[in-house]
Amino acid sequence: MNKYLAIITTVLVLTQIIRVAQNHIQLRRQKILFKKQVGELADMEIQKEDFEYQKKAYRLIVERLGNKEDVKE
Repeated sequence: MNKYLAIITTVLVLTQIIRVAQNHIQLRRQKILFKKQVGELADMEIQKEDFEYQKKAYRLIVERLGNKEDVKE
């Protein structure tokens, strides 16, 4: 009986060690991918000027659409 308990315990411990190793490998791959994607985003160099242009364009669009509605009425 003790022999079977030892075998079962050993198998369970080994499967847990394998799972921990697989998780470590998966997390390492995700970390590499994450760093690569963050690096690509950092290279885009989004500047404050870009946001200002976007705000200006939005205001002009809203103003233009507002003028079209006034003309229709």
